[in-house]
Amino acid sequence: MRNTVLVIALALLAGLGGFVAYRAVVPGGAAVTDRTVPPIRFIDVDGQAHLLSDLRGKWVLLNFWASWCAPCMDELPLIIEAQKRYAEHGLQILGPALDDRDAVLGIVRRFGINYPVTADFAGADAAMQALGNEKGALPYTVLIDPDGIVRDIHLGGMTREVLDALLRPVRDATDTPS
Repeated sequence: MRNTVLVIALALLAGLGGFVAYRAVVPGGAAVTDRTVPPIRFIDVDGQAHLLSDLRGKWVLLNFWASWCAPCMDELPLIIEAQKRYAEHGLQILGPALDDRDAVLGIVRRFGINYPVTADFAGADAAMQALGNEKGALPYTVLIDPDGIVRDIHLGGMTREVLDALLRPVRDATDTPS
């Protein structure tokens, strides 16, 4: 009986530790970092350079993705819609892909992506790590405010409700009371 109680207590303690670790890295558990974005440069599929520092004064949503990532493909129409809806609020979305150029171009054409995307696996992976995603899990989304501060991070696929909540600061910053 004493051994059974000990095993149950250890299992509960291990479960609690696992839960705490899980909440630290998954949606809803990722902490807002409140840190300045490091210097990051992306080259889009058209060869144009995008430096995050050049986007100061705008809200930036970095959505790291890949063509082989099912949750990435599921949320892609929502990200495209968000660029349309939130552009008037000063939002610029960038889509660094951890993928090869041919796969990325196929997705751009298929979905009609309306924001710059990259096809540089190593560069996107390095940028993700610099922004806190050391495991390389996808999709990974980072919201950066106009001052270049990371405001929120979301790991995993997003529903419309989750994306709208993530982008609420963008809308609220530009909405004026009626």
